[in-house]
Amino acid sequence: METLATVAEAVLRRHAAPALRLTELLDHVRSDTGVRALPSERLRTVLESHPDHFRLLNPWRGPWRFVRSDPAHGLRIEPWVLLVADPGDQGAEEATGSAAERRMRESVRWLGITLDIGSGKAVTRWHTIAVAERQARTSLREAA
Repeated sequence: METLATVAEAVLRRHAAPALRLTELLDHVRSDTGVRALPSERLRTVLESHPDHFRLLNPWRGPWRFVRSDPAHGLRIEPWVLLVADPGDQGAEEATGSAAERRMRESVRWLGITLDIGSGKAVTRWHTIAVAERQARTSLREAA
């Protein structure tokens, strides 16, 4: 497997979130490799060439895909990247989290892996669940 794919896999294994947006993963990969000029298209190509390790989910397919990206309102038109293989406890930040956090992470990841990516409705539903998981994880950490 290519170096970029190996680094991306390590990032996804240790991150508390079950999936990262492509630009979030790109930022982590850039900092881990020290390559600041890495374009997102290159990383996406590498990830797509390893479907046995990564799954890219794009909730912005369909007639609504022409909506403009508005970072001020949290709208970011980009795919999410999931790790297909079980992340285990290999340096995972979530290992220090609660059992509920770990269960949510694995549930959202598994839903994304088993998802029919041909169904825009299913992918959009998963996207909503992934965003809700992030908010719930933040709330759980703030409450603790």
